[in-house]
Amino acid sequence: MKAEEFKTQYLEKIYKEYSDTRSKSKYLFQEAQNYLPGGDTRTVTFFRPFPSFMVRGEGFNLYDVDGNEYIDFFNNATSLVLGHAHPKVVNAVLEQVKCGSVFASPLACQTKLAKILCDRLPSADRVRFCNSGTEATLTAIRAARAYRKKYKIMKMEGGYNGSCDLVEISVKPDLRKAGSINEPNAVPEDDSVSPGTLGECVIAPFNEPEIVSRLIEKHHDDLAAVIIEPMQGSCGMIPADFDFLKVCRDITTHFDIPLIFDEVQSFRLSPGGFQEICGVTPDITILGKIIGGGYPVGGVAGNKKYMDQFSPLNSSFLTHSGTFNGNPVTMVAGIATLSELQHSEIERINSLGANLREEFVRILKETGIIADVIGIGSMAQIHFTKEKVKGWRQAAKARVDIRGMLHLKLMNNGIFPSKRLMFNISTPMRETEIEKLTKALRRCLQDIKPYIEQEAPQLVI
Repeated sequence: MKAEEFKTQYLEKIYKEYSDTRSKSKYLFQEAQNYLPGGDTRTVTFFRPFPSFMVRGEGFNLYDVDGNEYIDFFNNATSLVLGHAHPKVVNAVLEQVKCGSVFASPLACQTKLAKILCDRLPSADRVRFCNSGTEATLTAIRAARAYRKKYKIMKMEGGYNGSCDLVEISVKPDLRKAGSINEPNAVPEDDSVSPGTLGECVIAPFNEPEIVSRLIEKHHDDLAAVIIEPMQGSCGMIPADFDFLKVCRDITTHFDIPLIFDEVQSFRLSPGGFQEICGVTPDITILGKIIGGGYPVGGVAGNKKYMDQFSPLNSSFLTHSGTFNGNPVTMVAGIATLSELQHSEIERINSLGANLREEFVRILKETGIIADVIGIGSMAQIHFTKEKVKGWRQAAKARVDIRGMLHLKLMNNGIFPSKRLMFNISTPMRETEIEKLTKALRRCLQDIKPYIEQEAPQLVI
């Protein structure tokens, strides 16, 4: 059998196994295509042959329209750190909705959530709320530009900082277009990015301290800010080396360039986020996900010399409005979530995450399959590559076909990860859920090993 024919038949078999138990989801997906482009309104939730349509979540469980039950290791892209429908979050939201869902006025609950964040984050003197991580990125960049009176930014290759032109550059660039690692090209994510925007974004390689230091020195006269995800999420849960972050902090301090940490995902790693565990304090921190308790949210926290530029008490100030900024439903959900997410719980789910990564490594070894397991704290990802993944240039070489097949097989075994095989722990989980995942992973790897032997023999021990 020809290689392409073998691959097609193998994939069709997995698609059939998946589709046979999801007839209602298939129907809903076909109907959705009449009204939503591609039957989808969120790229990260789409996968082939079609996504399962969910109807209910409770704790660590998800239930789809066909009655399939899953242990949710995606948790809406890490945002549901307490799992689904946590009673204290639900009660807080219901009580608030009875009083009203949004008001055109300041609210005491905004101050309360902001105080929690300022008390936890080393970088935070002041906070502004918005409705998404993307909005928070834009707001943080505005603060930096106003402070520096400069307009270019530097972002890391492989970093995802939201859906807007200025940062949708070199998120997952084609390696044939990415250029030298010593001076990466600015590669637009798609054709919607204005060519003029490319000149406002300097790209630097993640986890390469000497190169980044040289590039910052070269471009310092034009830079408004340097923005870093201390754990790159979109390209594979890749944590930054602490020394890399320290070098970035030192060189930006030297040139008085604001250093921005995007902690939308990594804030869950400790009460004070990644910056607390690495001992590097940025000037501005971008927040989202868990600070809204499962509701749309974004936040910018930072040193008051940057944040007070938004204060209308000043004679001149940066305007920052949004109809739903700091809405009370999100605020009370965030307060309830962070009140539950104390240090002991963070440590417990981080320990579960470490155990999970160790189990992944053990099972891969037992099944004779080569992959790199990475992550930090309560998060993990599997990359099917022989290389050690420390940035996008290694992650880009991992086998997406194997990843896609394993994702569907895991769903058929009652496990719901992200389509790129990212896993994260929520507080309702215990060792039992980790054990169920690892047993499912072993079965699924054994099932797809013949495919790996045929199509990627270099990944077989």
